[in-house]
Amino acid sequence: MKVPFLIFLLVSYGAQAACLQGSLEGALALSFDLGRAEEAVLEFESAIQKELPPHASVVIGLDALNPRVNAEITKVDRSFVIRIMGGMLAHPLLDPAALKLLLCHELGHLLGGPPLKSRNGWSSTEGQADYFSSASCARSLGYDEASFLDAAVALTRIYAEVTREPSPRLDSCDERLVERTNYGYPAVQCRLDTLISGWRGRPRPGCWFKE
Repeated sequence: MKVPFLIFLLVSYGAQAACLQGSLEGALALSFDLGRAEEAVLEFESAIQKELPPHASVVIGLDALNPRVNAEITKVDRSFVIRIMGGMLAHPLLDPAALKLLLCHELGHLLGGPPLKSRNGWSSTEGQADYFSSASCARSLGYDEASFLDAAVALTRIYAEVTREPSPRLDSCDERLVERTNYGYPAVQCRLDTLISGWRGRPRPGCWFKE
């Protein structure tokens, strides 16, 4: 299944799974290398063709003028739109490797499987999308251990800035054990732990997941 790649301004509609909320100043949202972002998206597109179900079409859009530090996947009938917004694209920590890992996360909402956000829904929870992104998708993108960890730390540090949480660290972990699965947003350290667990073939962390 071919993944169409477009750079466009998109009005959001339909059911959607958003990554996080936040914004940068409009002028800053334009101060990034769009060509570099395009190249990263095309590399992602080429790598994940085989992952897509035959009945679904996926469009990747760079919403360059939108100042929000956010990304989302939107479902309309059998089509899915992954949108990366300008505030996210402009963030100094979002290098090409982190951008591709972010795209893996958004694809994880579609392909990650349960736990889902709702009983009759299509979108995997945030924690499950994180886990899929490193356990499956990232392995198709040619990361080695060092480049993957760099991308995971960069991406979760962006999350931490937006949610105003402490910056996650590789030498730490979220030791909390939930009594039931978190269907919302795990703490940012927990999200980094989840990315590392998926990459290293470990179970989903108990800081968000409960069997």
